Amino acid sequence: MSSVETRQAEIEKLLHQQGTLRVPDLAQQFHASLDTIRRDLRQMEESGLLRRIHGGAVQVSVSNGPYQTRLQELLPEKGAIARKVARDLIPNDAIVFFDSGSTILEIARHLKLSFCGMVITVNPAVAVTLAEHPHAKIIMIGGSVLKQEMVIHGPTAMDEIRRYHADICIIGTCALHPEQGLTASCLEERTTKAAMIAQSTETIAVATADKLETSLPHRVCGLDEISRLVTGRKLSSGYLQNYKNHGVEIILA
Repeated sequence: MSSVETRQAEIEKLLHQQGTLRVPDLAQQFHASLDTIRRDLRQMEESGLLRRIHGGAVQVSVSNGPYQTRLQELLPEKGAIARKVARDLIPNDAIVFFDSGSTILEIARHLKLSFCGMVITVNPAVAVTLAEHPHAKIIMIGGSVLKQEMVIHGPTAMDEIRRYHADICIIGTCALHPEQGLTASCLEERTTKAAMIAQSTETIAVATADKLETSLPHRVCGLDEISRLVTGRKLSSGYLQNYKNHGVEIILA
């Protein structure tokens, strides 16, 4: 194996571990020039191994993979995001919609023991997890189960969501683009997300880096309906500026 192949194999391994890589960090780690690392990333992108972003690279999104597979992806980044949201952004007495998604499940696992508010969720795994929380009140929305996404949907779910008004909606991110806004891979999930956002005072989107600057067929909402975006710390300020320009507060976990 050539030195180039060896270095790119190590970069791929790091990417699976960390989810986001920065060109300067890689150049320092491999004692290579910035141009060499950029060339590596370009070649790896052409092979479908990653997606280049401003100043680095992110793992190719696995948003359409099986739910159990997605639970194991990017755990360090998801854990950091979850801790930030659960500890700092959810008041103890809040009424909160919890969307579907593996990062949302991590937030439920990290919810403060002092939380005594209400969680309304379309995610069965969230309801099961919070059943062990000592003080949280839990409302599980009823309806049909979209197995691939582990989310409740359908007319019954829509009727139930509209009965409530939440202080906060914690929304999972399939894809978030500065121009296209929040989008989803299927109409059923799009409808559920849009209903929860409409019934909330504030919407907080959570996104690992691989979900940013991407779009999917079904539009949920524009960035003007998202108050805050919580994502990982390795993204450059320039990469996130497009979201700030639309009035979204960026919180790095």
